[in-house]
Amino acid sequence: RASKVDDTYYSSSQIPLPSRQELAASAATTSTEPPLTVSSTSEETAGEKKEKYGSAGTQRITLPRYLSGVVQDNPELRDMESLLLSVQMACKTISNLVHRAGINHLSSPITTSLSPQDQYDIRLNSMKKLDQLSTTVLQHALHFTGKLQMVTPAKSQRQRDKKVPKNKKKEDDQPDSHQPGVLIAKAYEGRYVACFDPLDGSGNADAAICTGTVFGIFETDEDDEKKKDNDDKNDDDDMKTREELVQAVLQPGKNLRAAGYCLYSSATILVLSLGDGKTHGFTLDPQINEFVLTHWNMRIPSRGNVYSCNEANSEGWSDKGWKEYLKKIKRGQGETGEKYALRYVGSMVGDIHRTLMYGGIFGYPSDTDQHPNGNLQLLYKCAPMGYIVSQAGGLCTNGEQNLLDIRPSRVHERSPVFMGSPEDMKEMMEYVKHTNYVDEEEEEK
Repeated sequence: RASKVDDTYYSSSQIPLPSRQELAASAATTSTEPPLTVSSTSEETAGEKKEKYGSAGTQRITLPRYLSGVVQDNPELRDMESLLLSVQMACKTISNLVHRAGINHLSSPITTSLSPQDQYDIRLNSMKKLDQLSTTVLQHALHFTGKLQMVTPAKSQRQRDKKVPKNKKKEDDQPDSHQPGVLIAKAYEGRYVACFDPLDGSGNADAAICTGTVFGIFETDEDDEKKKDNDDKNDDDDMKTREELVQAVLQPGKNLRAAGYCLYSSATILVLSLGDGKTHGFTLDPQINEFVLTHWNMRIPSRGNVYSCNEANSEGWSDKGWKEYLKKIKRGQGETGEKYALRYVGSMVGDIHRTLMYGGIFGYPSDTDQHPNGNLQLLYKCAPMGYIVSQAGGLCTNGEQNLLDIRPSRVHERSPVFMGSPEDMKEMMEYVKHTNYVDEEEEEK
């Protein structure tokens, strides 16, 4: 189905299709369920996987098939299954948009003959196009289920119209200028409410650097549902409904029932956790256009040798402990005695995915110059990503307490964030004093 953006149509017909001979050769050499090796760091045996989801080690397990197996064991998750299937449908389309952005003229070439300001304006325009397209695609995919009460940009009209002077710092509750709005959706029948960041790191797309979609799913309170049932159902006040939906997602990260992200890079990978202490990765197979289980029960290494942060902000960092910690690990004077390397992409999804795979630590502290309250949004970036890392065995904080314990007061509220391998995080916390941090494992003991 084609969609019109800036008088240009983009449709699946623009994608080159294999020839008839190539299809015949492929059919002759592959079966309906070709073998696929599933990487696993889990203690769960192959027999247990086969009993639940089929022969995971020898056959493809697609995301719909995996979710179907989960719902068989947990029928109460059927509404979540529908929501996640719509998310994966949108991620496939966004992946195509990102990978074909240059071909479809969504990105504009930057030449050295232009002034720095003109180059920035061109890049900003490309970001706006991709952000708006991604938001529209995700919105339509969620509507397609036919089970959603409302899908709405969380940014109000007043915020969209509000302009910030160049010499004034951006307010904490205002999103970046290129973002068309974060989506919030709720099922007609059911208590799940979700928030989405359609395209994180869109500024990287012109340089073919990774971007991603982030989502988190909460469960509304039973008392709130009863209250709504008793309200006048003929009330057409859209602003009231919008506010109720916004309030429903203003919950601490520990209340998440599921969270995930989709990374658009050399491969498109959807990483998902349903809150059962397991995190799984599904890679988009372009031959069948399905997400296939490739990373079973991902576990973050206990330690890494990489740190990830924007050191351009270091002059404004007010926490001397973070500076001292970085100095130690860069010199090889930390607990491991190994020198750490810096890896920073500038896309949170990309940086966290690398940290999840290889270990290490990611940090974006507050700085007095530009981001006194941190730069990353708590509700739809920090909390879902922190939830994924925690479910995979890592730790996450805001520099003072567990990140998942913090309840946001506004949709676009920002927060400092630190997350990564448990041993690296514990070493960091010896330098950055966490006065309100409670180790859940120690508390249980």
